[in-house]
Amino acid sequence: MNFYFGYEGNIIDLLSVIFAWGIISVIIVRIYRVQNAEERPRIWKIFVAVLLGLFSFSFTFPLFNEPFSIAVLPLGVWILYGLLNRRERWEAYRKYAWTGFVGNFIFLGTALLVIGLTSVFYPEDEVRTYLTDVSDVELLVTHPSGEGVTINKEKLDDSLSTFEYERSNVIQWFEEIREQMWPEEESEEPVEIQEKFPYLLTGVKTKTGEKIQVYVEHDGKGLLVTTKKKQHYYRSKTDSFLEEKGNAE
Repeated sequence: MNFYFGYEGNIIDLLSVIFAWGIISVIIVRIYRVQNAEERPRIWKIFVAVLLGLFSFSFTFPLFNEPFSIAVLPLGVWILYGLLNRRERWEAYRKYAWTGFVGNFIFLGTALLVIGLTSVFYPEDEVRTYLTDVSDVELLVTHPSGEGVTINKEKLDDSLSTFEYERSNVIQWFEEIREQMWPEEESEEPVEIQEKFPYLLTGVKTKTGEKIQVYVEHDGKGLLVTTKKKQHYYRSKTDSFLEEKGNAE
């Protein structure tokens, strides 16, 4: 997620960015009010000083399957000090620059808060998080092995509550396709390969509001949800929501 100037994800991410900048703004206003009127820099210069203060040497570490960065060295503060100290203007900008550096930790704190709130409001183990409204979905065939099939929207909507989160086994899926290809390698006759996910659901509406891709397993009992960050696999033990075109109502 881009915690400084925007967001990539749901409304919680956006609110966390606004909240972090709100805290920084309060600190800046308090510094500005207690500063002597003659020493106060112009507003746009304060903004530049804060942004430059954000610039730092950071250490990145993984946490909850997400990369997080913790500021270690205040490079922006040092740069600003080098530029202003000779002009004897450093004291006027010092607190603003350090506010920018402290802002790194404020954004880190809100990022950690986002993880907790997201797990509550947008649980990854529930397929309804990503398929909130399926009334306008369409089935797009992405592989020839999926021809001759259509979707029953009512069955799909009714069966969503039966889908359970499962760990995706990409290696096993690859091996299954590889086993289908072996006879083709030994014979001159073409062999029809059954794609694991030959369909794509379009028109899906999500709780998070983010853009996703939903792939449907060939038997109509598995869903592979792909977001910008990761993939989620859900499997149902009920009847398929796919039907042969000749049998569709």
